[in-house]
Amino acid sequence: MRHAQGNTSSIRDQLEQEARHLYPNLYQRLARHRGVKQKRSLRWQDRTLLIVAAVLMMALLLRGEPAFAQDDIEYGIEWSGGTATAVNTQIGIEITGMVARAEVTQVFQNRGSDWAEATYRFPLPEGAAVDQLLIEVGNRVLVGEIQEKQTARRIYQKARNNGQTATLVEQQRPNQFETRLANVAPGEVVRITIGFLSTVNYRDGEFSFQFPMTFTPRAGGSNQRFELETSPRPMLTSWADTPSPASTHQLDLGISLQTGLVLSKIDSRYHDVDIHPTTDGYHIFVTEQLARTDRIFELTWVPELGTAPQTSLTTWEDGDSVYALLMLAPPLQDEVAPQPREVIFVIDTSGSMEGESIKQARSALLHGLAYLEQDDLFNVIQFNSGHEQLFRNPVMPMTAELEAAADYIEGLAANGGTNMGPALHAAMTLPASTDHLRQIVFITDGSVGNEHDLLLQIGEELGDSRLFTVSIGAAPNTWFMNKSSIIGRGSHTHIGKLDAVESAMADLWNHIQTPALMNIEVDWGMDSEFFPEVIPDLYAGEPLWLYAKLPSQPREVSINGLLVDSPWEQHAQPLHSKGNETLATLWARSKIESLEDSRLFGTDPQWIREQVTDLALDYGMLTAYTSLVAVDKTPARPARQNLRSDNIPSLLPAGSSANATGFSATAAGWKLQLILSFITLAIASGLFFFPTGLLGRKSASTRQPMAPSTPPCRAIPTA
Repeated sequence: MRHAQGNTSSIRDQLEQEARHLYPNLYQRLARHRGVKQKRSLRWQDRTLLIVAAVLMMALLLRGEPAFAQDDIEYGIEWSGGTATAVNTQIGIEITGMVARAEVTQVFQNRGSDWAEATYRFPLPEGAAVDQLLIEVGNRVLVGEIQEKQTARRIYQKARNNGQTATLVEQQRPNQFETRLANVAPGEVVRITIGFLSTVNYRDGEFSFQFPMTFTPRAGGSNQRFELETSPRPMLTSWADTPSPASTHQLDLGISLQTGLVLSKIDSRYHDVDIHPTTDGYHIFVTEQLARTDRIFELTWVPELGTAPQTSLTTWEDGDSVYALLMLAPPLQDEVAPQPREVIFVIDTSGSMEGESIKQARSALLHGLAYLEQDDLFNVIQFNSGHEQLFRNPVMPMTAELEAAADYIEGLAANGGTNMGPALHAAMTLPASTDHLRQIVFITDGSVGNEHDLLLQIGEELGDSRLFTVSIGAAPNTWFMNKSSIIGRGSHTHIGKLDAVESAMADLWNHIQTPALMNIEVDWGMDSEFFPEVIPDLYAGEPLWLYAKLPSQPREVSINGLLVDSPWEQHAQPLHSKGNETLATLWARSKIESLEDSRLFGTDPQWIREQVTDLALDYGMLTAYTSLVAVDKTPARPARQNLRSDNIPSLLPAGSSANATGFSATAAGWKLQLILSFITLAIASGLFFFPTGLLGRKSASTRQPMAPSTPPCRAIPTA
């Protein structure tokens, strides 16, 4: 029956509800006796906590995928489909004078039961001029041709669809390349050889050649104005995660070194090598039984004192023009005096620096403090998702300030995102000191994806400052670090392991404590086209390298500038040595780099594309707009057989902990987020298992006689 209009409950139901509120203990005992569970209700505060906990846990679970499965990772490899194409790496390098000719051979084998297409992304030295592609499939040898990028893609795609063995090599970033190999038969072995030219570095009386063999993961958005069309982004894998690493990642590296000089020292900094003297130089081989491609290879050699040339000019004539490679050394260090400096240390404490990298960075920074002179000024800025400045203004290196800085540096930890821009802005826009030369020492692994935005920022905001970059880790973003130092009119130093920090920072400080030779001009004595067009500053011990195209052989080259605000000039009678056609390729590579750099400062991208494409086709070079493509004319894959696509694994840098957990190494504070989410979830879950909400609970003495302390629940069922 109806008790009142709009009330459909029975009189018995109402009586039972009133009894439940008047005698709650008796009601609960009766409910348990009858096997009825009392419904636990939640207050709105409890529901809110549960919702927040659920949202946090869901977000963390979504982020708990492998760290490099994010969209902002630009490179690397992942396994696909359970089977994959294995790869070995063979590297042969011939160094003659200041030019290196290298060939990289990758050996692919299809270990699956299906026809396969493989994709492998790999690094090469900065400024490498790729001009050779060979493919060996069984007894067949295919030679690659330089084609405009879209044309090469169409050729490759057509051959791929027709079942023909084909290879395409493209530049993905300035120092990153990608190989695609189509229609590899089950069990088939294919050898791909890529040839390129590069130059040798010379600094402080020491020659060096670097060969990167993997990548450091980069975070941060990319700038679509500068990004080129890329393939799907693969992932990196750790050495421990690779199946049968001894058979799938073999490295064979050998170098033929012909310097024409008597050497006092040859050293491989990160690999064990054997060195064998020859009649015209040395042969160097990596001797590690399981040598890994998870770190940079660097070879250094030092000539006997007094044998290093002060000037060197190598030329080659092709009948129409003369191509020249010029080295001019600045004054020796003891000929110039130091001047007071304002040193701003900028250190990366983002998540990608976790592990060995942050230890190296802290050590480098502490060593830097030790080299400050009493007339200098200094400050420290750290950055991750945000940035923090130690002192409001640069201070003198007094005892109290140095101790405060040391304590601050020792407490730095790696966590959070990688937001370089604001920290660089803070360093470059500090009020200028008229009595000090400002030098910014930038310590990072370069783990960013918006390199072009940062380079543009440096060019616009640097002013009269100088930027010196210190790259940290086994496989830093060397291209970005070196390009930053060039635009910043400074230099780049690499630290690859902890026990190398002291010597590297000592070399850097000896280098930058002498004043720069500024406003440099070079006179070739005739019309010339040389690069770089904007000549960087020089410091003691660091030579100047210029590539030039001339109408005839030069007779004299002069260089002049300002040294400590005084005019300085040097006339060089260059030593002519016989070169070869590689000088033309290196000049073209240098001009292409200059054209691409001009994009940062507003040059029409379409005009740059046309100029670079024409140069690349004329000189036979792989660039951002041209590719190497090779196709076997005979179809190999039967039309009815499907083609499986696989990615080839590349190793994470040695010591990297970026995929040690399921969270991104550059995620902002993931550890704190995880702890807070578990605490929130635990509290909310506890509230759920109590019959009343813990928030706002009232005591029994404050209840009104007929006011329910909980919302109405289901009535006791009748017999």
